[in-house]
This record gives sequence, structure tokens and C-alpha cells, in this order.
Amino acid sequence: MPEHHILSTILHLLAGGALGLTSAGLAGHFGFRSADRLPGESRKPHCFFCLRPFKWFEIFPLFGWLLRPERFTLPCPCGRRTGLWPQPLVEIIGLLIGVTVAAVAGWSWAIVPLCLGLGLLPAMAMVDLSFGLIPDELNAALALFGFSWLEARGGDFFVGLMTVALLLGFSLLLALAYSKWRGREMLGIGDVKFFAASGFWLPPALTPWFFVAAGLIGAVTGFFWKRAGGGKEFPFAPALCLALAGCVIWQVIGQ
Repeated sequence: MPEHHILSTILHLLAGGALGLTSAGLAGHFGFRSADRLPGESRKPHCFFCLRPFKWFEIFPLFGWLLRPERFTLPCPCGRRTGLWPQPLVEIIGLLIGVTVAAVAGWSWAIVPLCLGLGLLPAMAMVDLSFGLIPDELNAALALFGFSWLEARGGDFFVGLMTVALLLGFSLLLALAYSKWRGREMLGIGDVKFFAASGFWLPPALTPWFFVAAGLIGAVTGFFWKRAGGGKEFPFAPALCLALAGCVIWQVIGQ
């Protein structure tokens, strides 16, 4: 392979990784803050102990954490909040997702919303694991990037809306009827919104595989969640995010 093609490929992979990293980093910062804030508090990322706003380099994905004085323990400078490792983990996963997308799809401007949208998924999964909810802002961003990707690749908007309606109806059935039958909440409202947002990412023919994949992954994660002492209700977002990422990448490979 000529040297300039190798360099071009590396640059394209780095560009995809940078998009995924940026999306995951910002979604993590604002998603965690949205989930743990009290009513009336600012949505801007800051420590909820000392209320110190994060500095610009602390919000900058991955590299901001490397510039912190104690980058391995990841505490707030006030010393009261520690264990902030989920943020750099989310950003590293976002980086890997972006590189994978660029490697599978090849570089074009159409993959920009694809990298940004899939980069949201690790943040959504981690926020749900930590707080048991998916912030509305992240679901809205997922839908927006899905719609943008649909338009960028020349997809049918009305088919996308049909898939949104299909996923919304199915998830509402689970959230209401199935939960009432089982006597406990089987699907949260944030999960219902995630299903609806996923409609812009999936063609109708792929939705059954999305349901099956999410159900199987959810069963496995639920088993380990209970074994780890997590309780009867377990966060479903990790299963949804893995299933959606797998279906979208499979869809891209088949194009």
C-alpha cells in the first residue's frame, strides 16, 4: 500500500476516534451532572461537594484528566469526591467506538453523526449504571444524531418515523402492560425514550434483531447484577447500548 494511503487511513481513523471521544466525553460530563444534580442546580459540570466548577481542561475529553494533579485517583481538588474513574473510561470507550466506525465505514462526512451518536452510548450506559436513569438530554441527542445520519446517507425519513413509532409502541407495551403483569417496573421511562430514539438508527427489518440482542444481553447483565448484590431492578441501558451499537455497525458493514 502506498505510503500516502497508509497516512490517509491513519488520519481517518484518528478523526473517527476524535469524534467518538469528544461525544463520549461531553456526554459523560453533562450526563453525570444532569443525573446527580438537585432541582434548581446548574447543569454545568462541577463538584457537588464544594460546588467548584470544572476548569476547561477538566472537561476536555481524556486529555483533561491527564492534566489533573492526581490523575490516577481522580479526586476533586477539595478531596471529598473521589472515584471519578467512570469519566475517563467512558472517553476511552468512545475513542475505540469512533476508530471502529471509521475502520468499518471508511471516511466520509456521513460518518460524522454516526461517530458522534454512537459515542454517546458509553456515557448513557455508565450514567444508568451509576444512577439508574438515562438523562433526557442524552436521549434527545441520540435521536438528533440518528436523524442526521439518516439524512446524510440518503435514508427515508418516513420509514425512520415508522421505526420510531414501532419501537415506541413496543417499549410502552413493556413498560405498562408487562410491568403491571409482573407487578414491578420492567422498563423505565428513560428506556422507553431510548427505544424511540433508536428508531432513526435502525431499519424496520433490523428491529427484531435489536429486540433479541437487547433481551439476551439484558438477561446476562441482569444475572450478574443480581449475583453482585445489585437488587431486583437492574439498569437496562448497557444492554440497549450494546445492542444498538452492534446492530448499527452490522448495518454499516452490510452497506
